[in-house]
Amino acid sequence: MSSIAQLVSEIAHSVKQANSIPVRRAIKLGIIHARNEAIRHSYGNHNYLDKSLQQRFRCSLIDVPDGDLANSQNVIKDTIKRTENKVPRPTRLTNNLPFQSVRTVGVKNPIEIAFVKEASAKYYSNLPGMCPAITYDYINDYIYINIPSENKLQNLKTIIIESAFEYPHIIQTETVEGKLDLDLIDDNDEFFIPEDMIGTIKKLVLENWNEDVIRNTNEVPSPNIVQ
Repeated sequence: MSSIAQLVSEIAHSVKQANSIPVRRAIKLGIIHARNEAIRHSYGNHNYLDKSLQQRFRCSLIDVPDGDLANSQNVIKDTIKRTENKVPRPTRLTNNLPFQSVRTVGVKNPIEIAFVKEASAKYYSNLPGMCPAITYDYINDYIYINIPSENKLQNLKTIIIESAFEYPHIIQTETVEGKLDLDLIDDNDEFFIPEDMIGTIKKLVLENWNEDVIRNTNEVPSPNIVQ
């Protein structure tokens, strides 16, 4: 995998703006946007998201305050929890799911949490043949967990989230002890861009790039002089 600093330098040299800080910043954003577009197209074509593109981290849960959900009065028998902090937005895929996996913490027997819209969660366990399963919804950048009263996970404190994210450099990784590593990905670190995607990303950035839009100088270019 390449670092984003390496790709920025290569593209900046291609557009002859290697020393322009505004241009390099714009290229960095272009790479991030192109990466997400390439991931979405790849999933649409193959219906598969490569494991090397996915990141995982754990989130703490809190009880939902009264009135936090519009229909909280209708699900009073269930336990509603919410992630303590906002969850970074995942890369949009064509499978109609926010994340690749949301599950309980556990190495041996983790429980996968199904994605069900909040308005439908209260009816989910009443469907024929369905057990009182724990479900989640992604609302306003928070994950809400609906735990039916018959379920034994009423005291759930943390969840594990796994997916490809729009901004992978802001995802805090877990250490061996289960704590978060506060050192985020640096521009010189690998950026979750497989080698086979580099050409596609460069092409997307260069196709959308107009080197006349951003200039780091007010100097008027001199016309070519023929000696």
